[in-house]
Amino acid sequence: MDNEFCHGIPSSKKVLKEGDLINIDVSAELNGFWSDNGASFVLGGDKFGHQKLVNASKEILKKAIFNIKGGVKISDIGHLIETEAKKRGYKVIKNLTGHGIGRSLHEEPSEIANFRDRFNFTRFKKNSVVAIETFISTHSTYAVTSRDGWTMTGNKGGHMAQHEHTIVVTDHKPIILTEKNKIWQ
Repeated sequence: MDNEFCHGIPSSKKVLKEGDLINIDVSAELNGFWSDNGASFVLGGDKFGHQKLVNASKEILKKAIFNIKGGVKISDIGHLIETEAKKRGYKVIKNLTGHGIGRSLHEEPSEIANFRDRFNFTRFKKNSVVAIETFISTHSTYAVTSRDGWTMTGNKGGHMAQHEHTIVVTDHKPIILTEKNKIWQ
């Protein structure tokens, strides 16, 4: 919620109010196969100006997804995400990443970073399934775990928006398995 980047723990002290920036990230398993999906949004009216950040995260995810094909370097997609974020005046969170997914929630490739990792020479494999995530931030570049051991906030404060889809990598346009949530609207 708001300046909590992810993994916030609900409590009676945290009351959602109009204008809050919130994120819902849901993983699901059906018949032994996993999917992962997430979206940030502004609750009610955009009283605090978070919608621009939310839109940037959503648009960058869409652009990244439609540039993924079998054989494309994972680091090139990270570079695209970071470049698009910078063009809009934002940063990316470097220690939260997308990942492979299938029979378990996290599979190879274990890290699909939001920046060009010059040490990652891995390429997307045709017919593989991956969860692509954007972590777009106003100020921070790293997410830090709070004292509760779960909630993450930014190392330099600010706000973050996250969007995620599970896709099948093909030689052409990817198949978006979690598209029914309509985050492209």
